[in-house]
Amino acid sequence: MKHILFFLLMGVLLNLQAQKVINTGSLIQAGLEDGTKLVDAYVTPINKAIIFGLSDVSYTKIKKDQPHRFLLSAKLAYVSIPNEDLSFDVNKIGLENLEPKDPAKHITPTIFGDSTNVITLVSKQKNFFGNPLIEFDTPKGGQQSAIPLPFFSVNYRMDYTNLSVHLIPYVQVPDSDIKVAMLGFNIQQDLSVFIKSLKESNFGISLQVGASYLYGDAKLDVKPDGIYSPVTISGNTTGPYDNQELNINYTSFIVGAYTDYQINKIFTVFAGAGFNLGTSNIDLTGKYPIYTADPTGTGSVVGEDIDDPLQLSGTYQRVKFDIGTRADFNKFFIQINYNISTYGGLGLNLGYKLP
Repeated sequence: MKHILFFLLMGVLLNLQAQKVINTGSLIQAGLEDGTKLVDAYVTPINKAIIFGLSDVSYTKIKKDQPHRFLLSAKLAYVSIPNEDLSFDVNKIGLENLEPKDPAKHITPTIFGDSTNVITLVSKQKNFFGNPLIEFDTPKGGQQSAIPLPFFSVNYRMDYTNLSVHLIPYVQVPDSDIKVAMLGFNIQQDLSVFIKSLKESNFGISLQVGASYLYGDAKLDVKPDGIYSPVTISGNTTGPYDNQELNINYTSFIVGAYTDYQINKIFTVFAGAGFNLGTSNIDLTGKYPIYTADPTGTGSVVGEDIDDPLQLSGTYQRVKFDIGTRADFNKFFIQINYNISTYGGLGLNLGYKLP
């Protein structure tokens, strides 16, 4: 492996709320190969939570022969993180040049995990005295078992069809350096237009399909420091480092079916199932100071500037089941659902009906 060291990646989208995302902690990575594996293991839970959460509040009630009208709503998906994704084993991700300093301590937090349960990693390369050249702590977790994902929705109801657009405007996340934006759409079709027996029934069956896209970016400030070990900063780390940027992209697709029952003019209960598929992409662009092995083999490391050091992508899927209830009033409605699945959780929808 050509590269043995280190660049700094600040935290990646820990929370879309008022928690620090960038600068909550540093993730110092050893080499491009080992570094990519550490980043992947650390941020995979947030990738899944966002991809799956974007589809967790997707049901909209359809009334037979309903009047055409717009509905405005605020939605919140509260996504639960499975216990097994609160930490990971560094011995199982295939690190080539790093190992735990204490062989008995090899479980470290993911981005959601225990902030106190960090471990120390050291390089297998040793100096003249037999000490590792590199030594650093793994990043802390956010100590969260769930993530809230809020967004706005504009819905247009036709006779037997609902069209929805949901979005997060391009805004800066509070207390962080990251900005995010989201745009998605959803189509829900009532099957009573095709099945005559459903037209006069309180039961309803509908199909849906949708897609969402979330983008985020942040400026970084990674300099050739932050390593507490005998490292020689003597290579071509000349900078400047003012073009560093973190870019994240999430795409989420959903197909599903719902059945509902209208109890009276106000209350409706519903249940459904769907298939969720999504992709994530994380890119570091710009010039970064990476520490590399000294080619003379004298037991030291030197610095080297590398452009665009990280491109990380993943694809995730799940089957989900929803149960919920909805209350419709003259101008307002409220809807609550529970998602039964990996990365499931609660969904809340508060809306206003335009004339």
